[in-house]
Amino acid sequence: MKIYVRAIILTLFTIFITSTISAADSSSNRKDNIVSFGIKTGVGWPAITTPFFIAVPGVFEDWNFGLDYGSKTYSSDSTSSGIKSTGSFTITDTGLFARYFYGNSFNSIFAISSMNSEMSVTSSNASTGGSAKGSLSTSATRFTAGIGNHWTMDWGLEIGADWLTGSTLLSSSVSASVSESSGTIDTTDTKTSMEELGKLVNAVSVIPGILIISIGFSF
Repeated sequence: MKIYVRAIILTLFTIFITSTISAADSSSNRKDNIVSFGIKTGVGWPAITTPFFIAVPGVFEDWNFGLDYGSKTYSSDSTSSGIKSTGSFTITDTGLFARYFYGNSFNSIFAISSMNSEMSVTSSNASTGGSAKGSLSTSATRFTAGIGNHWTMDWGLEIGADWLTGSTLLSSSVSASVSESSGTIDTTDTKTSMEELGKLVNAVSVIPGILIISIGFSF
């Protein structure tokens, strides 16, 4: 654990030192470039489901507009009315974002993202031994805002850190259906259990992001 914490501290220190030495004029460097692209990592939904980004850094004076995207496969479960539903779902997530730079590197990010998932779900009732299978689909639109610093080096390297982001759902929907069942299990309760799993997937997407690091190239 201590090694992991030290690695994080060393990474942050390196980012600040590198950006101070090589990106003293990030504002001018951004304005000289027309496209940037790269990857993100860190703690939070945006870093997990939309790890790739492409943007236009120099078209507007203090604004940076772009697109982030990605897909991820997860397994999760939810229990409702005594029925446990488990599914492995593939999420696709696409967002449009804008960054407003207050100066050299400090900025605010605003994003609208659309997330969809499809999964096959298995449900079981432990008390009766009954089971069922079905399908579940979800969709959600969320708004995200946050603050960060992004530096652009003279030779095009781009390093960024979104220190904190927060999201809220603008809309969400869940659709479930039961295709087959065996033993004693209530199909209505099974459908409800599947829908609760879908609601969980949508709810997780608005968990705040902390220290989302990005690295890319701008030219």
